[in-house]
Amino acid sequence: MTTAAHRYGELPPWSPDDLAAIHRLQALGRSVGHHFVGRRLALDLLEVAVIAREHVLLLGPPGTGKTDLVTRFAAGLGTRPFVRLLTRFTEPSEVFGPVDVAAFRDGRHAIRTEGMLPEALIAFLDEIFQCGSPILNTLLTVMNERVFHHGRESQPVPLISLIGASNTLPQDPALVAFADRFLLRVNVSPVADSHLEELLEKSFAPHPAEGAGHTWVDHESLERLGRQVDRVDLNRVTAVYRSLIRELLAQGIVLSDRRIVRGLRLVAAAAMRRESVRAEPRDLWPLRHIWTDPAHERLVQESVQRVVEADGGPSASTTLRAAHHILGEAKLTSRQVSAGASDAAVENVLRGLNKLRLELESVEPANLTARDELTTIIDNTLALLRV
Repeated sequence: MTTAAHRYGELPPWSPDDLAAIHRLQALGRSVGHHFVGRRLALDLLEVAVIAREHVLLLGPPGTGKTDLVTRFAAGLGTRPFVRLLTRFTEPSEVFGPVDVAAFRDGRHAIRTEGMLPEALIAFLDEIFQCGSPILNTLLTVMNERVFHHGRESQPVPLISLIGASNTLPQDPALVAFADRFLLRVNVSPVADSHLEELLEKSFAPHPAEGAGHTWVDHESLERLGRQVDRVDLNRVTAVYRSLIRELLAQGIVLSDRRIVRGLRLVAAAAMRRESVRAEPRDLWPLRHIWTDPAHERLVQESVQRVVEADGGPSASTTLRAAHHILGEAKLTSRQVSAGASDAAVENVLRGLNKLRLELESVEPANLTARDELTTIIDNTLALLRV
């Protein structure tokens, strides 16, 4: 991440390929969000996490859609996530792979990792704190170093992000140390009390076309974004960041050195997500979710929010998008179906285009040119589908 370079000059903007990848990642989050109620924040954090190559912990009771959320998000990255429900009886072979019998006969200890976590780009481990120490100890190396050790062998792990889920955070000191590897954590609570009608409507709505294997962001593009995070200029936020961290520590909030150092990478990823090569204080918003102790969650969020809002940032994690972003997503959405598509696919595409039309009218009501262009996209889609 740039802290000195280009201090007195203009930074080169993101390349068209970088911007296209960012737009597609944003479009993926919005597309997955159409299936869920009250999960926009979780998706925002997943987008930041995959750019920064960090790990996320989803906290909440069973039945809140955590597995479905992660599975749909990973599918949009062109990969099938490695998913396991862990228990205290789960064996390491169920996560990392079975022993290679042929190698064992030759006197070597090796693990067959095909289709297992060491070869996954995205992994989702439910009830992650329930497994035993052999799994936890191996996960530490996989998460920190992206390396899987088995016997005398070591192999690189392509893992972009490991997403864990649990009802609560553990109290055991050994597990607390492991939980610290999840830089981001977010509560995924039931929404039926406040959004019952919307929840039922989305539950019975047909699934859109991307669920059948549509890839929004390929692995190569995502890897490039991860490398490009180091280009983000942090000069405008370093002093604010230091002040914020000192404030949190002074309040008795526990933050490990690891969390403090890697928090800056989240800020850089948030800046990149809004297409800027220079981070601003408003990009500190993901830090609302780096708390360690649930008792400190509110204090952390309030302290970070004061910094974000003082910079003119949003009161929530997402910002209003410019018209060209909305139009870009509309073009992507319209390509999801073609002539002869099923009624369910057509309905979902048209519903998505209509939401984008409403958003554009809300964000830039006076931008008649953009509104006309979106109308043309919708009309062309209708003509193609012969609706």
